[in-house]
Amino acid sequence: METFNGDYLNGGFLLPVADGEAVEKRGREKPPQQQPPPPPPRPHLPADRCPSSRERQGEEEQEGEEEEEEQQARLPALEAAYCSILRGLGENPERQGLQLTPRRAAKAMQFFTKGYRESVAEILNDAVFDEDHDEMVIVKDIEMFSLCEHHLVPFFGKVHIGYLPMKKVVGLSKLARIVEIFSRRLQVQERLTKQIALAITEALKPVGVAVVIEASHMCMIMRGVQKMKSKTVTSTMLGVLREDPKTREEFLSLIKS
Repeated sequence: METFNGDYLNGGFLLPVADGEAVEKRGREKPPQQQPPPPPPRPHLPADRCPSSRERQGEEEQEGEEEEEEQQARLPALEAAYCSILRGLGENPERQGLQLTPRRAAKAMQFFTKGYRESVAEILNDAVFDEDHDEMVIVKDIEMFSLCEHHLVPFFGKVHIGYLPMKKVVGLSKLARIVEIFSRRLQVQERLTKQIALAITEALKPVGVAVVIEASHMCMIMRGVQKMKSKTVTSTMLGVLREDPKTREEFLSLIKS
């Protein structure tokens, strides 16, 4: 006679068979999940792999702190000068609206002239690259703000830069940074144009460089002749851009397009 044992044994039931002997029939079991292989170990970087970048960062931070301390030390003299200017205008520096004006104006002037504390070598920061490119590179409509050294009032406009590489190119943003270095000083537009061109020539040794600046001068707009729509255009051409009329014309046509 067949027997039935409904006891649960190790995940299965004992079921009857023809000869009366009970055998274990396993319930369905999920196959064991395979563990994903461990990620490959990260390559071990030697301790001296990138010391130069860390050291350079530390040096830049130290220089930044020293510069900040120097500017803070100069701030009282500038603040006193603006206080004297207010008195010379017949104003009272102690009234509510002007109490903080000398300090604000002193800090603003430090920012307007921060180019004195910057150099092209620091700004380029290894951003000059070897590249087999010998066609013209142009960055145009770079916004520019500066201070006229004759009246200490702003002039502002756009700078157009072009150069013909000699197997070396520079990061495009660095051209705008060069403009910033020289424009954030007391300037005249003619000198500013030439300084930008010479800085690019010294850094890249290109076949030729061209710089054109179009600017409006507040010393002509808000005082003096008061010509609201007047603009001043200056240019500096070096190398092949000065010597070859066709190359120069190509540059001038591209910045107008």
